Amino acid sequence: MRTFSRRSPEKEPPAGLSLQAAAICYRVRGSAIEFLLVKTSSGKWTFPKGRIEPALTASESASREAWEEAGARGKIEREHFAVYLDTKRTVGHDNSTREIMIAAFLFEVHSNVQPEELHRHPTWFAPEDAMKKLQESRASRYALQISSVVNAAIERLSYKKLMRPPAHVSPGRARLAPLR
Repeated sequence: MRTFSRRSPEKEPPAGLSLQAAAICYRVRGSAIEFLLVKTSSGKWTFPKGRIEPALTASESASREAWEEAGARGKIEREHFAVYLDTKRTVGHDNSTREIMIAAFLFEVHSNVQPEELHRHPTWFAPEDAMKKLQESRASRYALQISSVVNAAIERLSYKKLMRPPAHVSPGRARLAPLR
């Protein structure tokens, strides 16, 4: 999986690839993290994702997809934390596919309802189960990339938790914990 440090996903992807934005929807239950996946029209499990709308940023587009496909409301990060490749069926009768690049944005779900797109069947999964579901019916190249986004999300969430100052420490006096 390729990741960027400061590069914007709004920049053009490599030649021949279109860029989409995905909301990596998660919630914390006690000490456990769960991920919200949706089904594609072909029956594969995926993250809510879609085109980057011209009037929206990539993160705003991902947030809109979370609402439309998963009925999720919450808080999305402005910067993507990972990118991955997947395939998308082309429009037409030949059932061919094309490769797409997807910028992944963490989206903390505060609430969810029945989505606008009823055929999506949003479902919560523990990380290991989410990784298995994401790998089903995908070529190994794409299965490994999309499932590794779950690990990258967990790492990002762990890092954010480490960087959050304790409640009794003012933000200006917080000390960074060493990463091991």
